[in-house]
Amino acid sequence: MYNKQDDYGVKYADIQIDNFRDLGGITLTNGMVIRDNMIFRSGELYNLSQTDKAELDKLEIDCIFDLRSFDEVEYKPDYVPQGTTYYNIPAVETRRSMVIKPDSVVKMIPLWLPSAVSRGAFRMRFKHLYRKFPFDNPAYRKMFETMDEGKKFLFHCTAGKDRTGVASMLILFALGADLETVKNDYMLSNFYRAESNAKFVGQFAEYKHYKKYRKILPMTGNVEMKYFDSCYNKIIRKYGTIKNFLLKQYGIDDERINKWLQMYAM
Repeated sequence: MYNKQDDYGVKYADIQIDNFRDLGGITLTNGMVIRDNMIFRSGELYNLSQTDKAELDKLEIDCIFDLRSFDEVEYKPDYVPQGTTYYNIPAVETRRSMVIKPDSVVKMIPLWLPSAVSRGAFRMRFKHLYRKFPFDNPAYRKMFETMDEGKKFLFHCTAGKDRTGVASMLILFALGADLETVKNDYMLSNFYRAESNAKFVGQFAEYKHYKKYRKILPMTGNVEMKYFDSCYNKIIRKYGTIKNFLLKQYGIDDERINKWLQMYAM
């Protein structure tokens, strides 16, 4: 749910979509501010209430970018408002299924290992994915092409925190947000997902080894600055600067950025 009080007031308090928010209101280093109602991020758009559907319809979003894998989409398909163009372009390819089901999640937790070791293993998996997300990503490339047209768009994955978090990172960097601002946007997923993450962990309460699971599972539903840093640091190691990365990887030059600022900032 988007219900955060800030300098711009409470936005979209009636939308109960997990981790839903508007990038509007974020201040850029040149003093401009991202326009409201142009760029949205969220978790999956599955099983929405009629109220949520109606509220989403009102936003008149031009495009939805579903960053999930094809099997995730098949398992929990999006609601797509009439007149909205839907793109399902996976933001990462993995050998194993990305579908999150309780039984498959617990199978990933080796009970014979200490909880700290299991948490470390999960962190290693996340860091590995984060190092892959930003490079030659067809989903992100298509989003940038949509920005060339000044479209109003929403991008999301399952929880709206990892694949979506890196997409937001790159968009904000391209528009000119500073590092601290980008980090703050990234970490806000823990605020917006607090309720849904508690529900996620709670569904394992009847499992035999719940006492161990509850020590490990909360971290799978949150973000950590370590993940952000693993992604950001690899970009800097390979390209030296964010500007050089955006140019070499996605052809984002000053001309494109200035055009985006005219359409997405004020």
